[in-house]
Amino acid sequence: MQFPSWATMIAVFFMQLAVLLFIATVMILIRKKIMPHKRLKVVPVDLWPPFILFFIHQLSASAASGSVIPQIVIIWMTISLVALLWQILTDKKMTFRRFFVLFWRLSDLVLLVSWIYTFVYMIIQAG
Repeated sequence: MQFPSWATMIAVFFMQLAVLLFIATVMILIRKKIMPHKRLKVVPVDLWPPFILFFIHQLSASAASGSVIPQIVIIWMTISLVALLWQILTDKKMTFRRFFVLFWRLSDLVLLVSWIYTFVYMIIQAG
């Protein structure tokens, strides 16, 4: 018995979501149990962007048009350049550290939205 492609996409998406939640759980446990006295400035979501990029490729590679990673990266970098210009124009004391924190947190948001959008787009395309 062969499952429809949309059902497979849904199963893959939920497995990917489980992996992301597992990564967040491990990070929280490390912060709470192993290093309770040290204050880590890394939040669990900060580890997601490399995994989300792989998951986007995994969801979209099976489509006839190929992976959407190049389009996602172009959108991601464009938004990052706009954020950089905005920060340069509004903050006279801009530092690399502040920009990279902003860039990475913006990456969390942009890639998460892109991953969900890719999932919805592939479900619509498969159906």
